[in-house]
Amino acid sequence: MLQSLQVEGREINQDYSYEWVMGNADLISIEKGIAIAEFSEQIQNRDQEMEFRILRRLTETQYHNDNLYDFNPDILKLNRYSNIIPFKHSIVKLKCDEEENLKESYINADYINLINGKEKMMIATQGPVCQTIGHFWRMISQENVTLIVMLCNLKENGKAQCEQYWPKNIGDNLLIGNITINFDSQEDIGNNIIKRILKIQEQNGEEKQVSQIQWCGWPDQGAPNHNDFNTIKELLSQILDRVLNDQKVVFHCSAGVGRTGTLISLVNLMIILTTYKSYIGNDYTKIYQNPDQFRISIFGVVRRLREQRWGMVHHSEQYQYVYKFIDEAIKYMFQQQ
Repeated sequence: MLQSLQVEGREINQDYSYEWVMGNADLISIEKGIAIAEFSEQIQNRDQEMEFRILRRLTETQYHNDNLYDFNPDILKLNRYSNIIPFKHSIVKLKCDEEENLKESYINADYINLINGKEKMMIATQGPVCQTIGHFWRMISQENVTLIVMLCNLKENGKAQCEQYWPKNIGDNLLIGNITINFDSQEDIGNNIIKRILKIQEQNGEEKQVSQIQWCGWPDQGAPNHNDFNTIKELLSQILDRVLNDQKVVFHCSAGVGRTGTLISLVNLMIILTTYKSYIGNDYTKIYQNPDQFRISIFGVVRRLREQRWGMVHHSEQYQYVYKFIDEAIKYMFQQQ
């Protein structure tokens, strides 16, 4: 069971950077990760800033650029940012009547695999622009998504981050193409988290319920506050509840790489920690008896994530936050106080 987590290793579908890692003893050592029994102590010796610079060099290469979706003027306006483009091998393709209709089949979104080997259980995408609200809902319907995680406000610092893609008021509905979106309810669950229940009605009369959780407290291009540990823990708990029960989750912020990539990294890392916890139960001595068996590689998880969507975990501060959060989570879960 523990081996299936591949604490370090190749990304399932495509992994350009793995070959370079395997060709370098120092990188193999970083990729190997840290035993959770020694995590707090070992991260003091890690130059996380340097690790992030290495990650960028490994995953922002000409090979990666050549694998980005081909430029086409027809879809230019469907991208929120011209430099954030999906990879060809992991792009979500929308079904449409005319196979060749590029505008209708394109969406700036990538499938993301779970660390435990389950493929395409998550989708990372940009915050919809006006022209892509219909595309967004077609994707939600096509992929049978049950949860949308929104990690931005509609506007931040006077700049548009995302168009409002759900109806304006509770009780309203929005007709987009053949899909009607009904806004059933909204609840403020505290800590700047809003939960909305939306119902999708399709032309054939089929209805699907989708939950949307919006966290408004994460600054653009930054990392959460140290005091937000419980908020993120609550978010992760709801996400893990879905993905570990084979329900797809869509994540977006504005570009769909920084905040989105950071949270998806934490989802994968928490799957590893949760698996370890269920394996050892309350016998915490097991993590000390065989420390090498219970390792976690933040470098490896983020590296593989960047092989699935360009630029995931976009800033050094976000990468360092992943370390901080996992340090706290290990203490919390394995009673290392």
